Amino acid sequence: MNSNIPAVHYYDNAIFAKESEMLFNKVWHFVGFKSDFEKDNDFVTLKISDTPIVVQNVRGNIKAFLNVCSHRFSIIQQEQSGNRPLMCPYHGWAYDKDGIPSGIPKKPLFKKFSKEELCEMKLKEFKVSFCGNLCFVSANENVEPLEDFIGVFYNELEEMSLSLGDKIDVNTMEIRSNWKVIVENTLESYHVGLVHAETLAKLEPSGLDFEFDENNSSWTSELNIARDKGGYKKIDTYFSPRAYDIGGYKHILIFPNLLISTTHGISYNYSVIEPVSPDISKFTSYVFTASTENTKEKSILIKGFEESLINFNRQVFDEDKTVCQLVQQGVRHTNLSGKLSDEEERVHHFQKTYLKFLQHES
Repeated sequence: MNSNIPAVHYYDNAIFAKESEMLFNKVWHFVGFKSDFEKDNDFVTLKISDTPIVVQNVRGNIKAFLNVCSHRFSIIQQEQSGNRPLMCPYHGWAYDKDGIPSGIPKKPLFKKFSKEELCEMKLKEFKVSFCGNLCFVSANENVEPLEDFIGVFYNELEEMSLSLGDKIDVNTMEIRSNWKVIVENTLESYHVGLVHAETLAKLEPSGLDFEFDENNSSWTSELNIARDKGGYKKIDTYFSPRAYDIGGYKHILIFPNLLISTTHGISYNYSVIEPVSPDISKFTSYVFTASTENTKEKSILIKGFEESLINFNRQVFDEDKTVCQLVQQGVRHTNLSGKLSDEEERVHHFQKTYLKFLQHES
């Protein structure tokens, strides 16, 4: 197979701008987990195509608003996440669950605002939707329902998310590479033998067990881990029974930039690749273990398993970071289209979907 995307798409500023308008402004974006919004005033901030957005629990309602005050246009919530009223830090304007100004300091010094005028100063609102414990937001007023966007993987993603237990690691890094290079790297195992020779390759993932939806895809693989022997048997038993259990490894892409994987339904990884510039991306990984009804205190074995899981994931992602940055150095110096093997079929599908959004023939 030929690669669908010319090398210029990985570094050109005009194409990067077009991606913002034609792709990222049209789709659902993963924000976080229901646990991020448990308490009143819990919030998470993000940017969609450089537009600042805050998703916040406002009196029990999880809403998404433009993170810009209507008064003098300061950013309202300045941290990536936290717990704070929806109140501007500049002059103290506060907003209600509908994004309408509800608290204006020294209000008598303003002319009297009518109800209609206050509504005109309402924060722009964005759509929020959940798949199980996963929270998504979209800047597109006409976006399709989240269930349709996730497609055939919706029920499985919901089941997986409801099986999450302890969040044991959050890993954020800057990668000097185009976001598509990083996504495509995660979609194929062709590189595993060389890049991950001392980590992932030792688990011997293999095969072409792919599933494709309109925009999304998955890969399922057996692993060489014996679940019924030694220390891993005790780990498997500790996290049993569990609602979601598979025989090996599963990796799912929710287009364009959410990557979800699990091993045996015991450990989970949620990774988001956010474009910063044509040559820089922000990578964030969340690692969970499965929820369990086991009330026993974690043994040294389970604590050691969690520590090794964190270290393993971080090492694998550091290895990926190195090779993705090498690719980014190379794309500016070729006019070739590239070739894809059968192992890289998910890359081919991702590229076709990407071009569809940019209104090119696939």
